[in-house]
Amino acid sequence: MPLEEIEKLHILKALRFTGRSRFAGRDGDPISAAVDIRVLLPDRYVRVDAGSFGRRVVGYAGDTSLDVIEGPTGRVTPDPRAAAAILQADRAELARLMLAVAMYASEEVPMKLQTRDTQIEMPGLPEALGIDATGETFAARIAFDGKSHLPVRLVFWSGDRTVLTTAYNDRRSTGGMKVPYSIVTTAGERIVDELTFDEVTVNPPLTKADFRR
Repeated sequence: MPLEEIEKLHILKALRFTGRSRFAGRDGDPISAAVDIRVLLPDRYVRVDAGSFGRRVVGYAGDTSLDVIEGPTGRVTPDPRAAAAILQADRAELARLMLAVAMYASEEVPMKLQTRDTQIEMPGLPEALGIDATGETFAARIAFDGKSHLPVRLVFWSGDRTVLTTAYNDRRSTGGMKVPYSIVTTAGERIVDELTFDEVTVNPPLTKADFRR
Protein backbone atom coordinates (compact mmCIF):
# COMPACT_ATOMS: atom_id res chain seq x y z
CA MET A 1 0.00 0.00 0.00
CA PRO A 2 1.41 3.45 -0.91
CA LEU A 3 2.84 5.47 2.00
CA GLU A 4 0.32 8.28 1.58
CA GLU A 5 -2.55 5.81 1.98
CA ILE A 6 -0.99 4.29 5.10
CA GLU A 7 -0.70 7.79 6.57
CA LYS A 8 -4.35 8.43 5.70
CA LEU A 9 -5.42 5.48 7.86
CA HIS A 10 -4.20 7.28 10.98
CA ILE A 11 -7.02 9.79 10.60
CA LEU A 12 -9.66 7.50 9.09
CA LYS A 13 -12.70 7.78 11.34
CA ALA A 14 -15.72 7.15 9.14
CA LEU A 15 -16.90 6.08 5.69
CA ARG A 16 -20.16 6.27 3.78
CA PHE A 17 -21.09 4.41 0.60
CA THR A 18 -24.30 5.05 -1.35
CA GLY A 19 -25.47 3.44 -4.57
CA ARG A 20 -27.20 0.30 -5.77
CA SER A 21 -27.23 -3.31 -4.63
CA ARG A 22 -28.36 -6.65 -5.95
CA PHE A 23 -28.50 -9.66 -3.67
CA ALA A 24 -30.12 -13.07 -3.41
CA GLY A 25 -33.49 -13.19 -1.68
CA ARG A 26 -34.72 -16.04 0.50
CA ASP A 27 -35.94 -17.87 -2.61
CA GLY A 28 -32.62 -17.35 -4.40
CA ASP A 29 -33.98 -14.82 -6.89
CA PRO A 30 -32.01 -11.53 -7.20
CA ILE A 31 -33.38 -8.44 -5.47
CA SER A 32 -32.42 -4.91 -6.53
CA ALA A 33 -32.26 -2.06 -4.05
CA ALA A 34 -30.78 1.29 -3.15
CA VAL A 35 -27.98 0.83 -0.61
CA ASP A 36 -26.54 3.07 2.09
CA ILE A 37 -23.53 1.82 4.08
CA ARG A 38 -22.20 3.80 7.03
CA VAL A 39 -19.11 3.13 9.15
CA LEU A 40 -18.06 4.99 12.29
CA LEU A 41 -14.91 3.45 13.70
CA PRO A 42 -14.28 1.50 15.76
CA ASP A 43 -17.67 -0.04 16.59
CA ARG A 44 -20.50 1.35 14.45
CA TYR A 45 -21.60 -0.18 11.15
CA VAL A 46 -24.89 -0.32 9.26
CA ARG A 47 -25.94 -1.34 5.76
CA VAL A 48 -29.46 -0.47 4.64
CA ASP A 49 -30.91 -1.97 1.44
CA ALA A 50 -34.31 -0.53 0.50
CA GLY A 51 -36.63 -1.22 -2.42
CA SER A 52 -40.07 -2.48 -3.41
CA PHE A 53 -39.47 -5.55 -1.22
CA GLY A 54 -39.20 -3.38 1.90
CA ARG A 55 -36.04 -2.77 3.88
CA ARG A 56 -33.13 -4.91 5.06
CA VAL A 57 -30.81 -3.58 7.77
CA VAL A 58 -27.55 -5.28 8.74
CA GLY A 59 -25.11 -3.89 11.27
CA TYR A 60 -24.45 -3.02 14.88
CA ALA A 61 -23.79 -0.21 17.32
CA GLY A 62 -21.42 -1.22 20.06
CA ASP A 63 -22.86 -4.43 21.51
CA THR A 64 -26.29 -3.99 19.93
CA SER A 65 -27.27 -5.60 16.63
CA LEU A 66 -29.27 -3.43 14.24
CA ASP A 67 -30.36 -6.32 12.00
CA VAL A 68 -33.96 -6.23 10.82
CA ILE A 69 -35.90 -7.31 7.72
CA GLU A 70 -39.10 -5.42 6.97
CA GLY A 71 -41.65 -6.15 4.27
CA PRO A 72 -43.24 -3.41 2.15
CA THR A 73 -45.93 -2.93 4.82
CA GLY A 74 -43.37 -2.66 7.63
CA ARG A 75 -43.96 -6.17 8.93
CA VAL A 76 -40.77 -7.55 10.49
CA THR A 77 -39.49 -11.04 9.65
CA PRO A 78 -37.92 -12.67 12.73
CA ASP A 79 -34.27 -13.75 12.50
CA PRO A 80 -33.90 -17.35 13.75
CA ARG A 81 -30.24 -16.90 14.72
CA ALA A 82 -29.12 -16.33 18.29
CA ALA A 83 -28.34 -12.72 19.21
CA ALA A 84 -24.66 -13.50 19.80
CA ALA A 85 -24.35 -15.17 16.38
CA ILE A 86 -25.94 -12.16 14.66
CA LEU A 87 -23.55 -9.73 16.37
CA GLN A 88 -20.55 -11.91 15.52
CA ALA A 89 -21.60 -12.05 11.85
CA ASP A 90 -22.08 -8.26 11.74
CA ARG A 91 -18.64 -7.62 13.22
CA ALA A 92 -17.04 -10.02 10.76
CA GLU A 93 -18.78 -8.23 7.86
CA LEU A 94 -17.31 -4.90 8.93
CA ALA A 95 -13.88 -6.49 9.50
CA ARG A 96 -13.84 -7.85 5.93
CA LEU A 97 -14.98 -4.54 4.46
CA MET A 98 -12.32 -2.54 6.29
CA LEU A 99 -9.54 -5.01 5.49
CA ALA A 100 -10.31 -4.78 1.77
CA VAL A 101 -11.07 -1.06 1.56
CA ALA A 102 -8.34 0.29 3.84
CA MET A 103 -6.29 -2.65 5.23
CA TYR A 104 -7.74 -1.66 8.60
CA ALA A 105 -7.74 -4.43 11.19
CA SER A 106 -10.84 -4.25 13.38
CA GLU A 107 -10.27 -3.86 17.11
CA GLU A 108 -13.37 -5.96 17.76
CA VAL A 109 -12.22 -8.93 15.70
CA PRO A 110 -8.65 -9.66 16.85
CA MET A 111 -6.68 -11.28 14.05
CA LYS A 112 -3.23 -12.26 12.94
CA LEU A 113 -1.97 -11.50 9.45
CA GLN A 114 0.54 -13.87 7.86
CA THR A 115 1.79 -14.70 4.39
CA ARG A 116 2.31 -18.46 4.64
CA ASP A 117 2.11 -21.62 6.74
CA THR A 118 -1.27 -20.85 8.28
CA GLN A 119 -1.83 -23.67 10.76
CA ILE A 120 -5.63 -23.72 10.67
CA GLU A 121 -8.10 -24.66 7.95
CA MET A 122 -8.68 -21.77 5.58
CA PRO A 123 -11.29 -21.03 2.89
CA GLY A 124 -10.08 -21.30 -0.69
CA LEU A 125 -6.55 -21.87 -1.95
CA PRO A 126 -3.40 -19.94 -0.94
CA GLU A 127 -2.76 -16.80 -2.96
CA ALA A 128 0.61 -16.22 -4.63
CA LEU A 129 0.43 -12.55 -3.65
CA GLY A 130 -1.70 -12.52 -0.55
CA ILE A 131 -2.06 -12.86 3.18
CA ASP A 132 -4.21 -14.91 5.54
CA ALA A 133 -6.17 -13.10 8.24
CA THR A 134 -7.06 -15.40 11.13
CA GLY A 135 -8.67 -15.03 14.53
CA GLU A 136 -10.75 -16.98 16.99
CA THR A 137 -13.92 -16.36 14.98
CA PHE A 138 -12.46 -15.05 11.72
CA ALA A 139 -10.71 -16.51 8.67
CA ALA A 140 -10.12 -14.85 5.31
CA ARG A 141 -7.64 -14.98 2.47
CA ILE A 142 -6.76 -11.68 0.83
CA ALA A 143 -5.20 -11.36 -2.63
CA PHE A 144 -3.37 -8.21 -3.73
CA ASP A 145 -2.79 -6.55 -7.08
CA GLY A 146 0.87 -6.75 -8.10
CA LYS A 147 1.05 -3.13 -9.27
CA SER A 148 -1.11 -1.17 -6.83
CA HIS A 149 -0.51 -3.50 -3.85
CA LEU A 150 -4.17 -3.05 -2.95
CA PRO A 151 -6.61 -5.88 -2.14
CA VAL A 152 -8.46 -7.21 -5.18
CA ARG A 153 -10.10 -10.30 -3.72
CA LEU A 154 -11.08 -11.74 -0.33
CA VAL A 155 -12.15 -15.36 0.23
CA PHE A 156 -14.11 -16.39 3.32
CA TRP A 157 -16.75 -18.76 4.66
CA SER A 158 -20.43 -17.91 4.96
CA GLY A 159 -22.35 -18.98 8.05
CA ASP A 160 -23.06 -22.38 6.50
CA ARG A 161 -19.39 -22.84 5.47
CA THR A 162 -19.96 -22.04 1.80
CA VAL A 163 -16.78 -20.57 0.31
CA LEU A 164 -17.50 -17.01 -0.86
CA THR A 165 -15.25 -14.72 -2.89
CA THR A 166 -15.55 -10.94 -2.83
CA ALA A 167 -13.90 -8.95 -5.64
CA TYR A 168 -13.03 -5.26 -5.24
CA ASN A 169 -12.89 -3.30 -8.49
CA ASP A 170 -13.16 0.19 -9.98
CA ARG A 171 -10.95 1.81 -7.33
CA ARG A 172 -11.02 5.59 -7.47
CA SER A 173 -9.16 8.31 -5.60
CA THR A 174 -11.52 9.40 -2.85
CA GLY A 175 -10.55 11.41 0.20
CA GLY A 176 -6.90 10.48 -0.20
CA MET A 177 -7.65 6.75 -0.57
CA LYS A 178 -8.20 4.36 -3.48
CA VAL A 179 -11.71 3.15 -2.71
CA PRO A 180 -13.48 0.34 -4.62
CA TYR A 181 -16.73 1.50 -6.23
CA SER A 182 -17.65 -2.07 -7.18
CA ILE A 183 -17.82 -4.94 -4.67
CA VAL A 184 -19.14 -8.29 -5.89
CA THR A 185 -19.46 -11.46 -3.81
CA THR A 186 -19.88 -14.83 -5.51
CA ALA A 187 -20.39 -18.45 -4.55
CA GLY A 188 -18.73 -20.28 -7.42
CA GLU A 189 -20.22 -18.69 -10.55
CA ARG A 190 -23.32 -17.38 -8.76
CA ILE A 191 -23.51 -13.74 -7.65
CA VAL A 192 -24.87 -13.52 -4.11
CA ASP A 193 -24.24 -9.81 -3.48
CA GLU A 194 -23.36 -6.97 -5.84
CA LEU A 195 -22.65 -3.39 -4.80
CA THR A 196 -22.16 -0.48 -7.21
CA PHE A 197 -21.52 2.85 -5.54
CA ASP A 198 -22.41 6.25 -6.93
CA GLU A 199 -20.71 8.09 -4.09
CA VAL A 200 -18.19 7.28 -1.38
CA THR A 201 -17.28 9.78 1.33
CA VAL A 202 -14.23 9.51 3.57
CA ASN A 203 -14.72 10.92 7.08
CA PRO A 204 -18.30 12.13 6.60
CA PRO A 205 -19.88 13.87 9.64
CA LEU A 206 -21.50 10.73 11.08
CA THR A 207 -22.53 10.43 14.73
CA LYS A 208 -23.82 7.61 16.91
CA ALA A 209 -27.34 8.80 16.08
CA ASP A 210 -26.81 7.61 12.48
CA PHE A 211 -26.65 4.00 13.67
CA ARG A 212 -30.19 3.00 14.47
CA ARG A 213 -32.71 0.67 12.88
